[in-house]
Amino acid sequence: MRKLADLRNHILSNVPALKKNPDKLLTFIEDGNIEFWQGTNLSHNYTLPVRLIVTDYAGDVDQIIIPILSWLQVREPGSDPQNTISFEAELLNNNSYDISITVNITERVIVKTTEAGLDVEHVLPEPPLEMNSDAQWQIIADLHGLTEPVDGDD
Repeated sequence: MRKLADLRNHILSNVPALKKNPDKLLTFIEDGNIEFWQGTNLSHNYTLPVRLIVTDYAGDVDQIIIPILSWLQVREPGSDPQNTISFEAELLNNNSYDISITVNITERVIVKTTEAGLDVEHVLPEPPLEMNSDAQWQIIADLHGLTEPVDGDD
């Protein structure tokens, strides 16, 4: 369940109030499931409804939600935007909330048998390569010795 630790670290790194007070971020997995296949294959998928609780939070909730959404774009590509994230909040006073956010994530585990035993790999999608917006592209086509121009109307 490495994605839970990855999500927690991402939030702590990107929410200044929680970076200063990491004990205000509580993380739980509630009612997780394991999907597996019968037979000799030990690979499986975790389905994790992760509960993030932020206590006594006085900032703007967008400061928490936006880092979660950016994490989901990379680590949960193709997730259902209607059912992946939900939240509840309790107003404590005029300045702070307790916020409970549920994020539904999955984690694929590939298990291979080796001579040394079992090789277990947790698959975490990597961030996509970003193109340099200032890059200039040039397309070079090798037309295999074609000396006459190609007419697109033929």
